[in-house]
Amino acid sequence: MGKHFFLLCSWAFLCLISGTLSAAENNYNVLFIQSYTNSASWHDNLITGLQNGLEKGGVKADVVTEYLNADFWTFASECVIMRRICERARQRKTDLIVTSSDEAFFTLTHCGDSLPYQIPVVVSGIKYPDKKLFDRMPNVSGFTSKTDFNVLLEEAIRLFPARKEIVCLTDSSFLSSKGVEAVEDAWVAFKEKHPGYSLKKLNVQEKSLNTIITSICYDYHAYKHIVIAPKWIPFLSLKLKAPVFANQNLAMTSGVLCVYDVEPATDTYAAGVQAADILKGRSPDSFGVGDLDGKLLFDYKQLDFFHVDVESVEKRGTILNVPLMDRYRVWFILFYSVTVGALAFLVAWLYRSNRREARKRIHAQTRLLVQHRLVEQRDEFDKIFCSIRDGLITYDTDLRIHFVNRALVEMLGLSSDTYMARSYEGQIAGSIFHIYMNGENILQTLLKQVIRDKKPVIIPEKAFMQENTKGAYFPVSGEVVPIFAKDKLTGMAIVCRNISEEEMQRRFFNMAIEESSIYPWQYNTRLKCFHFPGGLLQRFNCYDNTGYISREELDLIIHPGDLPRTRKHFNDIMLGHEPNSRMSFRLQNADGGYEWWEFRSTAYDGLTADIPYMVLGVCQSIQRYKDTEDELIAARDRALQADKLKSAFLANMSHEIRTPLNAIVGFSDLLKDLEAFSSEEVQQFVETININCTLLLALINDILDLSRIESGTMDFQLSSYNLTFIMQQVYDSQRLSMPQGVELRTDFPEGTGKDIVTDSVRLKQVVNNLINNARKFTAKGSITLGYSMEEPGYTTVFVEDTGAGISDEDQKHIFERFYKADSFTQGAGLGLSICQTIVERLHGTITVTSKLGRGTRFEVRLSDDVM
Repeated sequence: MGKHFFLLCSWAFLCLISGTLSAAENNYNVLFIQSYTNSASWHDNLITGLQNGLEKGGVKADVVTEYLNADFWTFASECVIMRRICERARQRKTDLIVTSSDEAFFTLTHCGDSLPYQIPVVVSGIKYPDKKLFDRMPNVSGFTSKTDFNVLLEEAIRLFPARKEIVCLTDSSFLSSKGVEAVEDAWVAFKEKHPGYSLKKLNVQEKSLNTIITSICYDYHAYKHIVIAPKWIPFLSLKLKAPVFANQNLAMTSGVLCVYDVEPATDTYAAGVQAADILKGRSPDSFGVGDLDGKLLFDYKQLDFFHVDVESVEKRGTILNVPLMDRYRVWFILFYSVTVGALAFLVAWLYRSNRREARKRIHAQTRLLVQHRLVEQRDEFDKIFCSIRDGLITYDTDLRIHFVNRALVEMLGLSSDTYMARSYEGQIAGSIFHIYMNGENILQTLLKQVIRDKKPVIIPEKAFMQENTKGAYFPVSGEVVPIFAKDKLTGMAIVCRNISEEEMQRRFFNMAIEESSIYPWQYNTRLKCFHFPGGLLQRFNCYDNTGYISREELDLIIHPGDLPRTRKHFNDIMLGHEPNSRMSFRLQNADGGYEWWEFRSTAYDGLTADIPYMVLGVCQSIQRYKDTEDELIAARDRALQADKLKSAFLANMSHEIRTPLNAIVGFSDLLKDLEAFSSEEVQQFVETININCTLLLALINDILDLSRIESGTMDFQLSSYNLTFIMQQVYDSQRLSMPQGVELRTDFPEGTGKDIVTDSVRLKQVVNNLINNARKFTAKGSITLGYSMEEPGYTTVFVEDTGAGISDEDQKHIFERFYKADSFTQGAGLGLSICQTIVERLHGTITVTSKLGRGTRFEVRLSDDVM
């Protein structure tokens, strides 16, 4: 007997487990009926709450949402709509129905369709439940959210004690009549407790709108009213001058100040959890219909509009709609749009019905014409793209070539005699050219980044394009852009051009400007002030960020001994006596001393000859020429000291330049006879030449940067950048150049990254210099770059190594120019000095901490916003 009982229990347990597993694995169809439209407040939240509840219950279900639009139809029309919804649900083989609010459930059970009596129904948001109906339908379960109008009335007079007239605002719907009854029941006890208040009922469909608007919309009447809405109606969306208290959470963000209800989506979430249990086999009758306790919900915008202190309601309920989003739905426009859309749909349907047969007869011919037109359009586009002067190549999402224009073929030096627009179609990306950055092919990386981010990517500066057959290469500029068709990414295009000539001219121009240190200036005769380029006024000991300075302010910084002469000279210019002139005088500099400047000017004639339209000119510091004159007559010891400093600088530079040049010349001579050396030795010679060329280029760049710093022409382009992205770029460019036995590491805070306002090029220059410096003194171990955000409003970028370290004495001079703690290492001793200048221009500070034999840590403290 015991054995049979054990087998029976085991069989029952297995059936229960298999039933549960099958229920969890099934994919059910759930119909969610909302009483209003998809433009009603929180309708998306209701759907999300139901889906989350089903997932919480462990059920996979396809939720189809239908909208009754109860505010715009009569009950008979609602029944017709509901029967159509039930018919569609029956065709989908719906397993369970969930309703939101009273209208949806009432219409579902009274539309005449048998579906709600055949499958489980879970209700939510029921304000006025019909207990007899629930008793007759054992397949119905769910939750109500009854409203306590006593709580709502007490909160209304607490917030607005001076308003003594209560207006119950309704329409002629069934729910409104039920709500009025509930308000009247609550009013009996409220009136006994507060006899000084009166209640007035207004029906927006029975009363004249002028009466209603005059009562609660005008300031001179509304100041004494409080509106109670037992059902949300579109009239509440108007900007009423009286505060509105309602009992439905969907009224939030629609002109209502306070609601007594559950938070949006709380009821549908609970309904979803219960629906999951029912789908897994539990009887709806075991749940019944329970009530979710409501609470006070406040609209932040309405609180602000009626000047209600937010802190006075925070502890009594929940404040919604905190983000200030001014979206008010105008219902009559929506109704008009729906009507016009329906009419347009009807006209289109009739037209389509009449034309359907005709389209079938001409469909084949139209298709051929379309194909022919598409071919013509493709050929036309090919001709247009081939007429573009910039190079253009397109790819599909599989990274295969689709189109190459003639300009790119000629740019790469390929034969254009046999050129066809699609002669390279189908070849993989990189088959005809590569794009290199720091020796790494980044072509496919750029294309994949566009596929991932779906936005254009600029080809990095100092990138090169190399043709694969002959190996010719050149600097390239351009971008990789996505190609969309109906919001779907279908391919990518590279638009580029050869910037060899532009880069050469730009560098020649920059070198000429930087070496000459000539600054333009202008005198505006209307504003009666001078305009100088940015940074030059600071050199004149004037810190006006506008770049403008009056003539009186300029006189204050002119040397008193030169002031009478300069005043007379400039007066002659303004009177037209000297249309082209040159004068030299001393101006105060930022150190408080005086510096000799030469000003050249030309007058642009105005309406009369004696009043020029403007005066243009250039200025240049001639202090060095004056200093040269002073040096010729200065004391012998000062001349000798200057000569010693000059000799020391030239000796240092000649030594630093001679070292890599000797290596370059020496190994280049060895390469004359390639047969005398093995391929490994030749490779080593080439690498040695490249390394010394890099060292020589770095030295020249340091000298040029020093020149820019001295002349004040170092440009800074400030913008917002992602610091993690900048540091990752530095890491990617440096990690392959680490010596053997040294690991380059990163230490970034967790998260999506940190945005700061800086010059990304100059910041990269600083970090690269610190890493290069660390690499010289780290034989083994690691070099770590990263940043921290321990101080609000500031970010600290650091480079830390495990190298030889710096003594305390050397740390005092480490940022001085030409100072080298180890004279045997490569470099001119300019890198850290340049880094310090760049960081100071970025309004930051740079510090160093080190221990001999334990390593060194450089920290750069930057403000998050330097604009």
